Amino acid sequence: MDPILVVSFPAIGDFIRSHSAVRIIARQFPDRPIDVVTSSIAAPLAEMMPNVRKAWVLDKKPILKSLADRYRLARQLREQKYGTAYLLTSATKASLAPWMAGIPERVGYPREFQFGLVNRFPADWWQQLLSLGKERLRLYDQVCDIATLAKETPPVEGWPAPKLVILPEQMEDWRGRCGLDLTRPSLALYPSAPDDRRAWPIDRFISVAKDYSRRGWSIWIIGAKREREATDQIRAAVPEAINYHSTLTDAMCQIAASTMFVGVDGGPAHAAGALGVPCVLIFRSNCSYEGGPVNHDVRLVEPPISTPGRIGGALGVSVDQVLDTMMRLYVDRYRSQSG
Repeated sequence: MDPILVVSFPAIGDFIRSHSAVRIIARQFPDRPIDVVTSSIAAPLAEMMPNVRKAWVLDKKPILKSLADRYRLARQLREQKYGTAYLLTSATKASLAPWMAGIPERVGYPREFQFGLVNRFPADWWQQLLSLGKERLRLYDQVCDIATLAKETPPVEGWPAPKLVILPEQMEDWRGRCGLDLTRPSLALYPSAPDDRRAWPIDRFISVAKDYSRRGWSIWIIGAKREREATDQIRAAVPEAINYHSTLTDAMCQIAASTMFVGVDGGPAHAAGALGVPCVLIFRSNCSYEGGPVNHDVRLVEPPISTPGRIGGALGVSVDQVLDTMMRLYVDRYRSQSG
């Protein structure tokens, strides 16, 4: 059977969220291999995605270099003889490589009027075009509509949630290298950068870390270069806190090995949800529905409705609110495992 190409998103969080579409496509065409296109940053995650065979890399570059890269990618794609390409992003540039590769069926929304580059549309494409992007569905709904051509009613339990699976040998290798105490429960914290509009005040993360450290939990901080300032502040206040990972795969292993994940909106938060880790995620007002993970053991916390929109960030979320949500999630998870 002709393989299928899914042109996904470059950002880690959006790439993970798009896995719902991959799972739907795999259910519809179980005999057709599925490959994805994403950025070099997100590509390692493709190895952890069920139903994904391989990832093609395409990074954002200046226009001339970008066109050259897309042409080179198109030549490689042509050799694979793909029968269908699903364009999960509606950007014109995303449809260029599949078109140049001569993939006969190119499915997506023509929101940028890329008729011809895209030649098969979901059933509601006309309404989406008329909205001119003003009334777009949340990304989760959008990619699932593309995968089903908007012809199926979502099941009562919702479309399949994104899923990441770490191979046992990868986890064993990480455990052998990390030297961490894995006998105690562990809390993974993702604070983001202090100047990020999605950030929660660092002093509140420190309060949560101190509280769980006193309970005997290990404190693991998830953060790379961008989060270094926040990481340093937490470690200065909670010296026993550990920031251990050097690669994206290591970060995924650290998240997967944690007992609970607490953080703000971002790639690691979506990864934690997809890995099945109990999560408490802090969002800006009116943003959790649009941008939050849809996985089962995720609890979304945001300021009261009376808090001004997206301007005030997550300042309206208190430490007590987060600690209470963490406790209720932990108890619910324990009861479900015991029952």
